[in-house]
Amino acid sequence: MGLRNERETNEHETSFPLTRDAPSSARRWLGDSGIAAPEIRDRVMLLLSELVSNSVSHSGLSAPDEVQVHISPIAGGVRVEVVDDGVGMGDEPPRRDRSFGLRLVDGTADRWGHSDDPTRVWFEITA
Repeated sequence: MGLRNERETNEHETSFPLTRDAPSSARRWLGDSGIAAPEIRDRVMLLLSELVSNSVSHSGLSAPDEVQVHISPIAGGVRVEVVDDGVGMGDEPPRRDRSFGLRLVDGTADRWGHSDDPTRVWFEITA
């Protein structure tokens, strides 16, 4: 796992092997990065952990495959992207009544979306 261009752009990027330890590793990495302001850090950490968990549980992949995380500053907050090469969600994400994680993202993020090939779920949180 490593950071790229951190000093030049204040963007942070890393990857984690798709194992059960990936969500806790992502939380630790986010805490160490300092990119999320204290007033939004808990919400960002919650959603990052949830999306990395979804990659581990639903991508159809496992280590040595990895999930990539990219965090970049936006006006008043951050944008987070979680990317894997797994099966994706198709045109419509899973129905809300069957996907606690996406309900959590929908109710917590200011904006969010997804695409496939590769599977990319992103969210934005502002103060």
